[in-house]
Amino acid sequence: MKITPKITVIKSTLLLLFVLFYLVGCTSAAEYNQKLDRTITNQKLLADVDYVQHKLEKLHPSLYTYISKEALNFKFDSVRRAIDKPLTSKEFFFLLSPVIASVRQGHMVLSPPFKKTEKKELSRLTKLGAGPLSQFDLEWINYKLYVAKNKSNLKAISAGAEVISINQVPPQNIYNKYRNTYSSDGYNTTYIPRGFTKRFVTYFTNEMGINDSLAYVFKQNDSLISCVIHRQILEKKAKVKTTVSAENKPKPIVADKKKQRIYGYDATTKTYSKNLSFVAKDSSIAVLKVKDFSKGNFRKGYKEIFATLQQKQTKTLIVDLRNNPGGRVAEAVELYSYLTDKDFVMLQSAIVSSKTSLWKLGLFNKIPMVAYPFAAAFYPFYMGFSTLRTKKNQQGIYTYSLVGSKKRKFQPNHFSGKVYVLINGGSFSASCLLASSLKSNPKVTVVGEETGGGFNTTVAGLLPVLTLPNSKLPLRIGLMDVRTTNQTEVVGHGIYPDKEIIPTLADRLENKDPEMDWILKECTSKNIQ
Repeated sequence: MKITPKITVIKSTLLLLFVLFYLVGCTSAAEYNQKLDRTITNQKLLADVDYVQHKLEKLHPSLYTYISKEALNFKFDSVRRAIDKPLTSKEFFFLLSPVIASVRQGHMVLSPPFKKTEKKELSRLTKLGAGPLSQFDLEWINYKLYVAKNKSNLKAISAGAEVISINQVPPQNIYNKYRNTYSSDGYNTTYIPRGFTKRFVTYFTNEMGINDSLAYVFKQNDSLISCVIHRQILEKKAKVKTTVSAENKPKPIVADKKKQRIYGYDATTKTYSKNLSFVAKDSSIAVLKVKDFSKGNFRKGYKEIFATLQQKQTKTLIVDLRNNPGGRVAEAVELYSYLTDKDFVMLQSAIVSSKTSLWKLGLFNKIPMVAYPFAAAFYPFYMGFSTLRTKKNQQGIYTYSLVGSKKRKFQPNHFSGKVYVLINGGSFSASCLLASSLKSNPKVTVVGEETGGGFNTTVAGLLPVLTLPNSKLPLRIGLMDVRTTNQTEVVGHGIYPDKEIIPTLADRLENKDPEMDWILKECTSKNIQ
């Protein structure tokens, strides 16, 4: 194929830009880590405080929902007064992050600085296998850290063992240090321990670094067990030569790969984002576990799922949204369309701070620098698209039209039986938008504990990460205030269950499910299978 000189010049220019961006981004890990250990002058830190306050006031659509402007200004001024000497970026993080958390918008978070790992060291760690922290699934319950699952070679440690210390550091010390650096949506507290469970490994690594071995002290059956957990060395599988005839040659499992694409397969946990199972032998009771709204082809997935329910004439559906952190709003709206028998508008138009607040930050949020030149080619189209969907309402507030803020028809094969929805403190963001909307349906019973995300609103949508100019701390901000059409007068809390059931410590450590047990008993007693 012939290439015209004009096309050649364009390709050469793009290649040059690619190389330049790559070289700029190739700062060595050692150089980067040295910068993290250096102190930053008072003036530069104060400039970062000003930068954060300015960005919040300019971009955040609902900054003063849970804190007054006066109170927030006072907190920023308190940080300024506290900066009386040069600080490292980590010291500055612990000073500034509680101010960000005081806004009580769970999606917005200032992250601590993390040291980079050299490629050679990263390769070594990868070859050695699982680190000593990742060999246990841990859970923070009632101000204590427990083993939920033991994946190490030390089989003497059972699920339910309490972690007393790791390298002589009690987990309570980590919790106390990081507790005020993040928040839930509003005033609820159910998310806080679950959020710490998710972050514990990150926090501990930030304090102690990456280790090939760690000294644990466990408490099990009133006895203390001290042990050292080493990195699990991966066993190399011996290569075995086999001769396979053409007719016996195994064929690729296309169906499995297709299922993985549609239902969102996670290779690490070996689970699906969306999973349908049946409790009763006659398929009268089904459980739809939705781990997140981020993976898979949700339109095809839900279409197949509800076709199966209709085919099997299922009478009761249990939608499990526990520990679902959210994800795509469009997916939550799609699932809702199968759980209602009326045309609906699920969401209000999102509130944004200005006509152009979505322009500068949304496009380059999660792409590498080397992709900037290519993304920039589409930037004018993105700007035009976002501008057309942003309007000023009669109250002078800018709003952005969402997928769920227009009237939509319910699905022809919607589920018409009894629906139970399971929620807990780990239910967040888009999963709360769904649960909040379902709360008004008389055929739906919500079971569990108050969600970590808000009932009325979540500030998310686009979530750009800003880098503070001097400390280089990453700050994530939500640009859209997304609200359901079904609202409650209770401000600042999550979805309350119709039937509150909070698992005990024993339930969680013994892998019991009292919420599910209650639903199944309810189905039997009311004979609604």
